[in-house]
Amino acid sequence: AIPPPVIHIESFSEDSISFSLKMTTNIKVSGYVVNIYWTFDTHRQEKRTLIIEGEKSIQKVANLTAHTPYEISAWAKTELGDSPLSFVHVVTSGTRPASPSLKAKAINQTAVECSWTGPRNVVYGIFYATSFLELYRSPHNTTTTSHNVTVIVQRDEQYLFLV
Repeated sequence: AIPPPVIHIESFSEDSISFSLKMTTNIKVSGYVVNIYWTFDTHRQEKRTLIIEGEKSIQKVANLTAHTPYEISAWAKTELGDSPLSFVHVVTSGTRPASPSLKAKAINQTAVECSWTGPRNVVYGIFYATSFLELYRSPHNTTTTSHNVTVIVQRDEQYLFLV
C-alpha cells in the first residue's frame, strides 16, 4: 500500500504559508498535487492547485489573507500510482481585513457599476450570479485592484453580487 504524504507546516505569516512534503516510504515519487482551500465569505469556497515535480519539496504559498483558515491537501504521484490524500489545517496570523462595503447600481439593462470601500494595494474579487446556488457553485467573476468595476450581465435577470 502507498502511504499518504506527510505535510509539515514550516511557517506561516499574515499572507503566506510555507510547508514541506515528504513520503515515508521507499516507493519512487515523481511529484505531488496540492490543493489549498479557503472560504470566501460564507458562500464561496476558493481553491488554488499546485503541481509539484520531484520527491521532496518545500513550498511557499503567498498572496493569502490574514487570519483566515486554510486547508492544505496533497497526494503523491508514484511509480505504483497515486497515494491517498493528506490534510493539514492552518490559520494565517494577523487581523483579517474588514469586509468591503459594496454598492451595485444598474447603468442600463446589461451593465452594472459595482463600487466598494476597502484598503488600497490589494486584489479584489467580484462574484455575481442569479441565485445563491449559482453564487456558491459557479459564479461569474472578475478581479481588480481598483475600487470599482463595470460588469456586463444578461438583460431581464436579477443578480447577487459579492466583493
